[in-house]
Amino acid sequence: MTLTTEQEKAAYSSGSVAVIAGAGTGKTYMLAERYFYHLTVDGFSPLEIVACTFTDKAAAELRSRIRATVSQRLPDRFDLLAELEAAQISTLHSLATRICQEHPEAAGVPADFTVLDELESKIWLNQQLILALTELPAEIYQEIFYSQLGEILPHLIADPIAAERAFNRSINPEHLIAQMQQFALSELLGNSQWQLATETLHQFAGLEGDRIELARKTAIQAVNSLKENSEPTNALENLTKINLQGGSKKKWPDGGFTEIKEAIATLKKLADKEIKRGRINLDIGEFDHKLTAILPILKQAFMQVREFLAAAKRKARLLDFADLEVYALKALSHPEVQEYYWQRWQAFLVDEFQDTNPVQGEFLELLNSKAILTIVGDAKQSIYGFRRADVAVFQSWCDRIQHDSGKRGKGGEIVELSTSFRTHESLINQINHIFAPLLGNLHQNLTAFRTEAPYVNDINPDVNTYLEAYTVAAGEVNDINRCRQAEGRHIARTLKQMLEQKMPVYDKKTGGLRPVKPGDMAILSRTWDPLELYGETLASEGIPVVLSGGGNLLDTREAKDAWALLRFLADPTDDIALVAVLRSPFFAISDRTLFMISRSLLTVEGKNLSWWEKIQMEQKPGFLEKPGFSAVEILKQLLGDRTVEPPTRLLQIADRLTGYTAVINNLPGAPRRLADWRGFMELVRQLETGNNDVFNVVRRLRQIAAADVKITRLPLEAENAVTLMTIHAAKGLEWPVVIVPDLTRSKPNYSPSVYFDPAWGVAVSLSNEEGEKQKPVLYVWLENLQKQREDAEALRLLYVAFTRSRDRLILTAASEKGSLLDLLRPGLNAANISVEKIPLTAEDLFAPEPPLPPLLEGDRPEIIGFVGSGLFELPVTALSEYTRCPKRFKFRYIDGHPGTGEGMAIAQKIGILVHKALENNIRNPETLSRFNSSLFPAQIQEILSLVQAWDEYPDYAPYRQGNISKETKITFKIDSITFNGVIDLLGDDFVLDYKTDQIIEPHLHRCQLWVYAAATERPQAHIAYLREPKLFTYPRDYFQAVGDEVKNIVQKILQGDYRAHAWPSNCQICPYAEICEYAYQEIGDKMVEDDLAF
Repeated sequence: MTLTTEQEKAAYSSGSVAVIAGAGTGKTYMLAERYFYHLTVDGFSPLEIVACTFTDKAAAELRSRIRATVSQRLPDRFDLLAELEAAQISTLHSLATRICQEHPEAAGVPADFTVLDELESKIWLNQQLILALTELPAEIYQEIFYSQLGEILPHLIADPIAAERAFNRSINPEHLIAQMQQFALSELLGNSQWQLATETLHQFAGLEGDRIELARKTAIQAVNSLKENSEPTNALENLTKINLQGGSKKKWPDGGFTEIKEAIATLKKLADKEIKRGRINLDIGEFDHKLTAILPILKQAFMQVREFLAAAKRKARLLDFADLEVYALKALSHPEVQEYYWQRWQAFLVDEFQDTNPVQGEFLELLNSKAILTIVGDAKQSIYGFRRADVAVFQSWCDRIQHDSGKRGKGGEIVELSTSFRTHESLINQINHIFAPLLGNLHQNLTAFRTEAPYVNDINPDVNTYLEAYTVAAGEVNDINRCRQAEGRHIARTLKQMLEQKMPVYDKKTGGLRPVKPGDMAILSRTWDPLELYGETLASEGIPVVLSGGGNLLDTREAKDAWALLRFLADPTDDIALVAVLRSPFFAISDRTLFMISRSLLTVEGKNLSWWEKIQMEQKPGFLEKPGFSAVEILKQLLGDRTVEPPTRLLQIADRLTGYTAVINNLPGAPRRLADWRGFMELVRQLETGNNDVFNVVRRLRQIAAADVKITRLPLEAENAVTLMTIHAAKGLEWPVVIVPDLTRSKPNYSPSVYFDPAWGVAVSLSNEEGEKQKPVLYVWLENLQKQREDAEALRLLYVAFTRSRDRLILTAASEKGSLLDLLRPGLNAANISVEKIPLTAEDLFAPEPPLPPLLEGDRPEIIGFVGSGLFELPVTALSEYTRCPKRFKFRYIDGHPGTGEGMAIAQKIGILVHKALENNIRNPETLSRFNSSLFPAQIQEILSLVQAWDEYPDYAPYRQGNISKETKITFKIDSITFNGVIDLLGDDFVLDYKTDQIIEPHLHRCQLWVYAAATERPQAHIAYLREPKLFTYPRDYFQAVGDEVKNIVQKILQGDYRAHAWPSNCQICPYAEICEYAYQEIGDKMVEDDLAF
């Protein structure tokens, strides 16, 4: 590859140079050539050149490029190749570390310090900050609450130099009010929605006397007052008070009735939003004076805590990344240290300079005062404000290089790299048109090296489809989740169509065209939140996907499962951890089964036993055992191993005994799940270093969670799958097809406890007596500055996302306005890009179905037909549920769904306590209420009246006496299902069951009573209905037919036959009617009943 004219100018500049490198313009190749120029033309040794970038990966790539260049063009210079291995080609933090190591006394650090990584740093700081707060004088807490200091100080400590300078800055808030009002008004009046609405007000007019015409005139008057800056607060309030009720379309002969109402509604909404932001109605008040009073106290607390932390770090010989910058700057403030590096390093190359923060800029300035400096960056791609990066640093350095008299007697210059080797001409032109009005002075038009597009629109060659935008047309639907599903399905359908049509894309390796593959596609979102939904939707369409990373490892299901196991092993009395382990893929115990376990667990008088103690005492088989697999025995083994094995080994043993990773390998998103399991194992391995006790690891994991530390997930190689990642993670990468979705998702409304800026000062939010947050003028000012920075960075983030695409770019949103889409819309309008609508369909009501795992390769038998229910055990009463409605049976016993509404739950509680009272001869309301304190006195009385019916009704007398057994437990196996039950009364020749049902329906319970009779070989079965009261006896010859029916029902359950009995009598009382798609709807159908045998 030969250099372009622009690249040559930058690489071969004789003096310092600032390179503005647009996306895809070959800056890494140019940097390697610049380094080679210093070696050959300037005659510098690699040991005299410093090359810095912002990640270890980027530094390794740059070293590799330089090494390859020297090897190819100077193959005999073994000395250069050897020195290259020791050359300072690293991150800025590595450079700062070297300065502190070489000059520890000047830096004020221990000579043998250790650098904490980001994870360890946050844990350590969280622990030490608690100790530091306890050391503060009591008088500080008389003015500032402990909790408030706990929120404020971590922000200040994260950037101590800027915080110290901000404390030394004093601004009179009165000077800010007029500036803030003017800025807020300018922003409001310049808002595109505001301008469109105000234009609409003048396009139509109604007849005099119409209410909407009166509203229009009021709105115009308020808008004019705002334009003239005449009592703007009153004008905004007048807008919000406009009543849009009433009016008549008949009084708008030229039309516009609806348009005017919509325009005024827009103005009302924007005015209300501005009032809530509090920028126009700012005034000096009580909390401004309060802020002035507490700032000296807050500064004292900050300085004391800062010194406490510094002393603790010195004692422990520890530094974090922020310390490295601070102490490197301190070392370089010594003239002898500056002179040392001026003599040692003759040239500096700094990549990604737009991501530097002010402190890094300062220590770079002290380092290279006499060296040739090359900085490479792109202000349009500055997207790391949350890491304190400031795009103004890059801009100021560009100006300095251009206007300085020069380094080493040579002048400096600015060079723009504007030829994109990534994106073809048609698409890059559209991107240029979009961002020209959005980025303002930062914008740089890029030209394309590739002039031909990879394909044309066969239907309409005059209309290109290289950049498309879509929003969901929600209409009257107010369900954002449904809209997001529609957005995801549209993305999936679009990508599937590209793959099926074998859309051609440019191949960088061959320079030709080839059909698109899943690996050529990427979905890049601002946050991780929507990516899992898109992944599931694409997978349901058969498109391979990979969630390459993002989010917090500790929030993943696999990390939570493993952490729960470690928590249980550290403390077997942790019931929540044990239940989480049992229901996880370690044991896959269903919620239904866990509920049944909780109902059957033994109770010991006077003892509060844990779940672990109880399930060890339980003798009931089947709940936690399967053939060759006992959850209790496995957990016992792990508890025995915990004293001799480290936590990582315990997790490995658990995996081997339960097949955990085999299970998740067959779940949707298996590669991502396995990577998260490995990631958690690596985290645990890191935490157990030095102390491999499970208690220690669990304690440190809790500290990480308490400190809200985000653990990075392991990255995944995409191979031939659609990549899903955040825009930040995608920086530096590229794909032929890029989708930028979720453009209208709002950021969380978050107001930090403190804002600070070296140019303006420090401001904190305060609370009034009701606990409501109050914002002093300076706080509002700084908040507004932060909002401006965030909006500007959001546009740059979009620019980064758009310029990842080589051939085609697609934008989508779940709604028609909001967030990033509002920021982007002026650019879309400037580029004449229309936003198409995605219609909502019935399909969007349901979540995408995960794909089945791929079949194993090899000569294996194919399974055809029903997989079946997988049940091996059921309560006898489940037969009554199936008889009533198989779909209802599925909801309860297969899905474990509790149902909706409280009616059934109360009826069940009453039925349970009636049985409890009859079993234990309880007739006292106080004794009975102890079994369930949630029931009201009237419900307790209802239970006692049902019990009284059993005691007094004459027809029940023969069954209240004689040789009878209460609550007899039975098991009865039919086919492969074991039915468990409890017979209320068992006599010599009968079984009897109590019912508290409102309706007498013995036919629904025929199967239940048949099992009771068959299991105990009793010829007679009765039901005692307690509400009527009434005794029902099943005919003896009837049971033979019921037995055949029960066997048929069991076969249907095993086959997975759950077709609904959607009859009015069933659906009207069904706890699942609200969620069942087959629920009966009143449309005049004739009611169908069972063909009863009696």
